[in-house]
Amino acid sequence: MLAGPIYTACAPGEVTFRQLFAEPDRFSGKTISLEGFYFNGFEASIFCEELKLSGYAEGHLVPASEGPWVNGGVPRDIYDNLYIQKMMGPEERYGKLRITGVFEYGERYGHMGAYSSQITVSEAELLPWTPQQPDDNG
Repeated sequence: MLAGPIYTACAPGEVTFRQLFAEPDRFSGKTISLEGFYFNGFEASIFCEELKLSGYAEGHLVPASEGPWVNGGVPRDIYDNLYIQKMMGPEERYGKLRITGVFEYGERYGHMGAYSSQITVSEAELLPWTPQQPDDNG
């Protein structure tokens, strides 16, 4: 009998958000690869599974799901090529990435210790993605 789930949907070392947050202790201290969305703004450096419209300004996107704090951010060449939004005040940047790094869980991380996990990025790849434009027909 096997002692736990076997994940076959991802390449070695690659996990999904569902797998990661179903068993965060299992991945803590390990190098993982994860595909999702990086969001950087005022007091925020987050890697999440999806973005959603905030409802505060037309087209304004925010993280829609749980995710780790991104310790140290992403490499400058990736950061400089992210989408930029300024409709809510300070500049925010976001984009779809595949990142590899050491995942940590079990302490308090990020701004004011608001996150239960973090990832320190060792590699990042900007993936093709274009945000949907708001529907002009309401």
